[in-house]
Amino acid sequence: MTSLKFPAPVTVRANGALHDIVTVQEAMAFLNQWPKNRRGPAFGCAERSCNAAIAGQLSAEQARQSLASFARIAGILVTADALQPASATDR
Repeated sequence: MTSLKFPAPVTVRANGALHDIVTVQEAMAFLNQWPKNRRGPAFGCAERSCNAAIAGQLSAEQARQSLASFARIAGILVTADALQPASATDR
């Protein structure tokens, strides 16, 4: 199976660590590890989108957007501005 690379990574914070998800296959592996009791509609949408991308029915970017939406709703999405070091004026 060829790798379906995302145009930009989706960074999530899970189990106390940051994870950069850069392919549809990595997204599926991440979703498969997600606790079953925390799987809701947004999880299902992300999972279906990744499966559809693997089947050639959606683009990797569409799967990425779905994964990012799930991560935002689940409260695990890390945005670029959250990774920026504090400036001297912020201290």
